[in-house]
Amino acid sequence: MLVLTFRIGNYLYGLEAVSVVEVVPPTICKELPRSPKFVKGLFNYRGKVTPVVDLSMLATDRSCRPLMSTRIIIVDLADLDPEAGRGEKFLGLLAESITETLKVADKDFETSGLEIPDAPWLGKVARVNGVMLQLIRPDRLLTPELHKILFPHEEPSGVSG
Repeated sequence: MLVLTFRIGNYLYGLEAVSVVEVVPPTICKELPRSPKFVKGLFNYRGKVTPVVDLSMLATDRSCRPLMSTRIIIVDLADLDPEAGRGEKFLGLLAESITETLKVADKDFETSGLEIPDAPWLGKVARVNGVMLQLIRPDRLLTPELHKILFPHEEPSGVSG
């Protein structure tokens, strides 16, 4: 599989490239008062109001640093939510050090053996070039609670929790 890699703190993470619509430069987001700290806010992505989640803040309670390689990864929620139409609703994932894609065989990934209730979005791991790479599962990022915050006028029927 092709994996888009990025860093959270000192560690390497990735998303299956098939789930990525586009990678865009960071932009000013409209903040959402009283939302969780990891919700960066909203921005206009190709005419659609799009929420942005700061993956570093979500995982470590530290915001993404403003690096040249910090970007917003756009994920189409039609891939995550069967109720959403393709191209109708997006989610932005702010991450650091988005500089490459890697080809990793499916067989090289294995479960970590751990289930962390507060981080259901952590996926399988593989050793790549002597470094541990862990996949992020975007289908597990939108808990029912987060869906209600980001999309208050919709039911969270198709999202995982």
